[in-house]
Amino acid sequence: MNTGITSVAKLADLTAVYPFAGYEWLFALIVVAFTLIFIAAQISMDKDESAEAVSMPIPATPAATIAPAE
Repeated sequence: MNTGITSVAKLADLTAVYPFAGYEWLFALIVVAFTLIFIAAQISMDKDESAEAVSMPIPATPAATIAPAE
């Protein structure tokens, strides 16, 4: 398989192959922002679930309903 590129002297002519040259910093910033927002949202949801679990009492199980081990 041959790409037809024999020299990197004319890099400006390769924009059709990779049209987003120079925007890598923007894409990296978007990924970092999304990751931070996602982690913050997950922590917030876990906090809410933990607070709800702590506030709910554990139901008591009567000893008579527990079957003896055989």
